[in-house]
Amino acid sequence: MILFLQQLVSGISIGAVYSLLAVGYALVYSVYNFTNWAFDAFMVTGAFAAFYAITLFALPFPVAIVLAIVLTVGVSLAVEVGAYRPLRARRAPRLFMMISAMGASMALVNLMNIAFGGAFRKFPQVVAGALVVGGVSISKMDLFAAVFSFAVLGLLWLLLERTRIGLGIRASALDTLTAGLMGVDNNGVALVIFGISGVLSAVAGIFYGAKYAVYPYLGLVTIKAMIASIIGGIGSLPGAVVGSLFLGITETLVSGYISSIYRDLFSFSILVAVLLFFPNGLLGAKTVDKL
Repeated sequence: MILFLQQLVSGISIGAVYSLLAVGYALVYSVYNFTNWAFDAFMVTGAFAAFYAITLFALPFPVAIVLAIVLTVGVSLAVEVGAYRPLRARRAPRLFMMISAMGASMALVNLMNIAFGGAFRKFPQVVAGALVVGGVSISKMDLFAAVFSFAVLGLLWLLLERTRIGLGIRASALDTLTAGLMGVDNNGVALVIFGISGVLSAVAGIFYGAKYAVYPYLGLVTIKAMIASIIGGIGSLPGAVVGSLFLGITETLVSGYISSIYRDLFSFSILVAVLLFFPNGLLGAKTVDKL
């Protein structure tokens, strides 16, 4: 029982990190109907920025988080302006935007690989120790990652539901053209969405790097976030969170009770099963009600 609870806590922590990326995927898809494949580059940017802020400049962890977020948001906005906006202006097919995103991502990741090398870097132990509750040992870093991640998601919910900016995003999610005719600045909405994407991916990169290691291809884990987003219901923000927690807990239990070798096998098998029996995801999100 204790082992199960420990695996459950660890799964929730990993699921919280997946949630950040999955919500980012869902947010972009809900407005533009395409998948932002540049998330892995943003995630790696945040992880490296925080790592070097702590190890090279000896900055406190909270300052490193802020610095990493600012830098990642800058990269995300640059990709939006340079890789997406020209295609949107030409009304290019969505497929072209996805290809452009993949190109931008590969360029950024390989640039970091050239600049920093492909070695695995151990993240400094910024939150040490563990809490023992009823015989269950909970890593303070896992707990901090989960709480911080859910706090960020909570702030995002408030932004979407309680602000004029959020109203503009939700209107664009329903119909971008009509929202533009009603006075919503489509380019401004794009900047906000990709700014949010930068924040989410930076936080995910920091905590994933802190849990495992920092290296140029750390962002490959974003495929798990995409799986989580599809499981919950692509385009649905609540579904992205539910799918992420489900996937994180499932992977952890499989690793703990069977073997970590089969973790990815179970993840992709669940994806296939969901697509076969629940094409709209577990929450059955519809295109007319994505946010």
